[in-house]
Amino acid sequence: MTTINNKAHQAICSYFIGPKGANIDEFKNNIHRILKHVRTAREKTFYAEDEAFIPEEIKKTEEFQRLTKNFGNAIDEAAKLLGEHSVPFWTPRYEAHMTTDVSMVSLLGYFMTMIYNPNNVATEASPFSTAAEILVGEQLCRLLGYETKHVAGSPAGWGHITCDGTVANLESIWVARNLKFYPLSLYLAIKVGNLRFAAKDFEVETCTGARKRYLDLSTWELLNLRVETVLDLAKQLSDKYDISPTYIEDALSEFNVQTVGKDALEREFGIKDPIRYMLSNTRHYSWPKGGAIAGIGSQNMFGIKVDAEARVDLTDLVANLERCLKNGQAVYAVVAVMGSTEEGAVDRLSEILRIRQRFQKKGLSFLVHADAAWGGYFASMLPRKLMARAAKADPLEGIEKSDEGFVPGLSLKVESQEDLLALRCADSITIDPHKAGYIPYPAGSLVYRDERMKNLVTWTSPYIGRGSLTNIGIYGVEGRQVSSISLWKRQ
Repeated sequence: MTTINNKAHQAICSYFIGPKGANIDEFKNNIHRILKHVRTAREKTFYAEDEAFIPEEIKKTEEFQRLTKNFGNAIDEAAKLLGEHSVPFWTPRYEAHMTTDVSMVSLLGYFMTMIYNPNNVATEASPFSTAAEILVGEQLCRLLGYETKHVAGSPAGWGHITCDGTVANLESIWVARNLKFYPLSLYLAIKVGNLRFAAKDFEVETCTGARKRYLDLSTWELLNLRVETVLDLAKQLSDKYDISPTYIEDALSEFNVQTVGKDALEREFGIKDPIRYMLSNTRHYSWPKGGAIAGIGSQNMFGIKVDAEARVDLTDLVANLERCLKNGQAVYAVVAVMGSTEEGAVDRLSEILRIRQRFQKKGLSFLVHADAAWGGYFASMLPRKLMARAAKADPLEGIEKSDEGFVPGLSLKVESQEDLLALRCADSITIDPHKAGYIPYPAGSLVYRDERMKNLVTWTSPYIGRGSLTNIGIYGVEGRQVSSISLWKRQ
């Protein structure tokens, strides 16, 4: 039992209502604070001189009183049934699911925000909550090790909120698909479209490091350009030929996978073998579902064996990648599961990144995504000084090899430390605040190492500068919502 003098325990006790409802009065007081400001906002901040829409005389009528009483009775009954028949996630005695109690501050944030009903599809519909979501995205970037500003050698990360991890995974599949086909669309725009002026002397670096004229690239080379190379193509064009991102976007529109579909591009370039995803057999069901929705096909979300610790079998992964390289079969992405749903196993992300480096030298490149829906928040157990040291040096080196955990009684394995540090090198990350973030359902998020990746799932080119507050609804699957995370993550 933690002693009363332990400050960490004192802090934790202030976060939750508690298994016995010990903090219910504090929670109620904050509800009253919220309602006080709701009344002020509605009474005094917008046309305060208007007459009351609901006068006291109406509230005294029989019909009003009858319906108000019915509402109260319904609330009493529903609350009673929820209390009697809900799973007791709020108590540490119940551990049959990964769901836990939710923090008071997240519940208050959810309650507070719902009253104002903002829609983050557009800034004008959500001036405050859009700004809050952008801040949350930056905080998630910092949690996972991404840069939030452009620094030498590192792109700026970007993240946003989704309704859950399934939608975040779907968006990441959408991005990986569009990233893979973008070079093909650009090839056609240069060969037969409005970018023909670049045909003679536009050059790029191939996956293996060779410098070649773009129109001399083979289909295989186009499908295996490195992620950073693809994201930089539009900027290179803009800088070299003094053309605007809008011009490039318009030139690509008739060849874009978003417009013509991947089947048309596969026929045009003679791609016969389906492009694959690779991820362990512990994958969440959202992955085959997302493959079906994105037109990749659930059978092409290829399962890799797991080892005795329920982690992706690296030997089997390498064997399958070698087979793809030999057969000329491209790969969209390799997914590292950072905390599997059933086992809590953490795939060796650091090794997967090293494997990609080796295969890129052979000519095979792919995106690396970390499905950290369950395990991402455990990066908070890494000391900030260790995160900072990893950021300055080789991010895959320098891990502390001590078997002593950083948190007394609840330490991370050394390998898990290394792989959580390696999150900063993954191209994209799914993380679910509704799991280890103690946020109410639904709440998920997707974070990109390079903010330009978000432009792959709009009809804009991958070259957009970092500017003022923008509409978030143009990115991703949803269009949009806001949850309690804005308040929780500010704490």
